[in-house]
Amino acid sequence: MKLLILALDGFDPHLFSLWRDHLPHLSRLAQNGAWGPAISVTPPMTFPAWSSFLTGANPGQHGIFDFTERQPNRLAVRFLNATRRRLPTFLRLASEAGYKVGSVGLPTTYPPERLSGYQISGFDTPVPSKADHSYVHPPELADKIDRELGGYYFGDFNESRIGIKWHGQTLEKLLNGMRSKVELARFLQREIPVDLMLLHVGETDTVGHHFWAFHDRHSPRFIQPSESRLSTAVLNVYQAADDLVGQMLEIAQPEATMIISDHGMGGTSDRVLYLNRYLESCGLLRFDPSAVGSPWIGKLKTWGLRWTPYRLQQQVFKLAGGKLASRIESLQRFSGINWSLTSAYSEELNYFPALWLNRVGREPAGIVQPENAASTANQVMAALMDWRDPLTSEPVVRNIHRREEIYQGSEVPFAPDLILELNQPDGYNYALGRSLSRDGYSPWRRLRSDEYLGCKGASMNGSHRKEGIFIMAGQNQPIFLPQDLYLSEVAPLVLQILGLEVPDWMKKPGIPVYRKLKSSDNLMQQFQYDPAQEERLRRRLTGLGYL
Repeated sequence: MKLLILALDGFDPHLFSLWRDHLPHLSRLAQNGAWGPAISVTPPMTFPAWSSFLTGANPGQHGIFDFTERQPNRLAVRFLNATRRRLPTFLRLASEAGYKVGSVGLPTTYPPERLSGYQISGFDTPVPSKADHSYVHPPELADKIDRELGGYYFGDFNESRIGIKWHGQTLEKLLNGMRSKVELARFLQREIPVDLMLLHVGETDTVGHHFWAFHDRHSPRFIQPSESRLSTAVLNVYQAADDLVGQMLEIAQPEATMIISDHGMGGTSDRVLYLNRYLESCGLLRFDPSAVGSPWIGKLKTWGLRWTPYRLQQQVFKLAGGKLASRIESLQRFSGINWSLTSAYSEELNYFPALWLNRVGREPAGIVQPENAASTANQVMAALMDWRDPLTSEPVVRNIHRREEIYQGSEVPFAPDLILELNQPDGYNYALGRSLSRDGYSPWRRLRSDEYLGCKGASMNGSHRKEGIFIMAGQNQPIFLPQDLYLSEVAPLVLQILGLEVPDWMKKPGIPVYRKLKSSDNLMQQFQYDPAQEERLRRRLTGLGYL
């Protein structure tokens, strides 16, 4: 095999640095090649991040900013998939150039591309389930996988209903899931040998989201687990991922190997922000008291996710061609607001802190005239920069970006007007809540202890960080890396390894300094801890029992 790419979702470079002695296969790759952080998109989210990885472009070019997109001239969203992407992937480019290419499980690959080898899609429908013909190319491969391996599943557990036994059962499923992926890869390489294989591992992301509260004794949401194995669940899943790496190297016998994650992982604070409540307190948004049903929309959605049998959820989503799910999601994001008295608003997504202006000509009841958009944005930004954490009096918001500052390309108008970077009290991400999902009017609160674990759709106890991991080893040809490796710069690197021409949209103007990849020290200069980070890491290691 020419190149093996293992996409370890949410795999954190800080944890890798901490646990290198426990991760021998990954450590050997890093030692024999190079490793360091891979900087994700802003904010670091699954769909736009993996799309940037695949296309070598920023979301303003490829067009995927979220799991959904706004519908034109409506306060509504629709769920999207790979058909929304405006640029071809490096998988397709390599396939069309004559390489045999296979891809398994990567998000934003549904519907599957007609690659020269095969593609098994990721969880691009909102509810993962068993892959059928529509998820697999060529379609008959799904039948072979079913006969030989009993099928391929996209995380066969419900992250929205978390009971007493959930974590123990889920940990076993995560470990078994990685073993199943190895067997699938072994089968695929026997049936359809490829030159380039891409395998996605989602378990490393799931364990970070749901088990961080057991792993990190300094977390404000720390919970002493009832089972001792839960306290080491994150490490155990990382070790299982390392074992997967070792087995994949044996199966593929690649000339070159690349390990990549779409973002890192860290803990979530017990402090919750309600963006629209804060905008209301600043006179920038007005809720509609007559919209009494609005709070119940989110509760209905949560109830459905928790209590509808898991595999039945996919069928519910498909009702009316997916329009029912889109309608529920739209109502939850946009209901309950008096648009005639609102200048700015947030969709209040817990993974995407961003704001839209209520623009004339875009929103159905917009009040911000085009000539006033810049001054209104300034007013909103000034108000947000004045927001203070009641516990510390420190600023809540670190930075605010106009969309044109972080996205470039023809798709920029589909992005929110303002993207927020929030501060991290004591190193932990603020949780974000929905203003109409609770009683009370404060834009800030602390979680109750029974809310610490959280669930999907609410605040999970682990959350994304900007830096994922990059490891590269085994390539004999000279490889050149930018001074700071961004996720969007991996695609041209892949094409370079394959000896293919890099298309114009992947070429990054303004980054002229490249250097040869020689050793594991090449990227480490960008990964040194400052004194505060070093002390925080020391305290964490002590708390975890490593020092």
